[in-house]
Amino acid sequence: MSIFASLRILLGVVLVVTALDWFLPNLMPFMPDREWSDPMAIRLVEVFTASGLLAVAKFIQLAGGVLLIVNRMTPFALAAVMPVHVCAAYIALVLEGAPLIAFLALAVLALNALLMLAHLPYYAGVLKSGADGGGLADGEGAAAGEHYNSLFANPFAGAPVKAYAAGIAVWAAAMWFFWYIVPFANGTMGMITLAYPGIILLIGLVMALRGKPAA
Repeated sequence: MSIFASLRILLGVVLVVTALDWFLPNLMPFMPDREWSDPMAIRLVEVFTASGLLAVAKFIQLAGGVLLIVNRMTPFALAAVMPVHVCAAYIALVLEGAPLIAFLALAVLALNALLMLAHLPYYAGVLKSGADGGGLADGEGAAAGEHYNSLFANPFAGAPVKAYAAGIAVWAAAMWFFWYIVPFANGTMGMITLAYPGIILLIGLVMALRGKPAA
């Protein structure tokens, strides 16, 4: 058995056990109690639980763990559980801050990421650049300015001024939404995330106005 196969099974077992501990705690008496001390972490987990979103996350973990153990649809399972692990790591590391909980959350996240890297060829289709006609979403075209990559990722794509102007309008609307509507740190994180595509749009617009050819 290869090292990656062992890690895949290990991650699958961890996911199944932790998910079953949440759904059927009486079947897992050896598992430690889930306790949070940070007020924000407590409130967030309570809201997730009351809304049913935590149950959805645990079901994704359970289904993903089973798929990993039996080695079926492994790339899909790894991609499906990754957002759950990112959120869990944020709560454990940023909000709760307890060393052991943060370490375990980061270890699971790192293991998930490592296994995704080991299966990187399976994700080639979604990682293709729109410039070569691959990885285009519905409604996108291969020409510069007609797909996401040429506007928000590559400042030298050579898109027309009109396309950059439309992109900036959408970007500005998103920034307004995160500034005025989204509360607390979520709004700040949203604006930080939008900083990169905003810079790309501005550089691309300047290049287009100056008539620079695509690099």
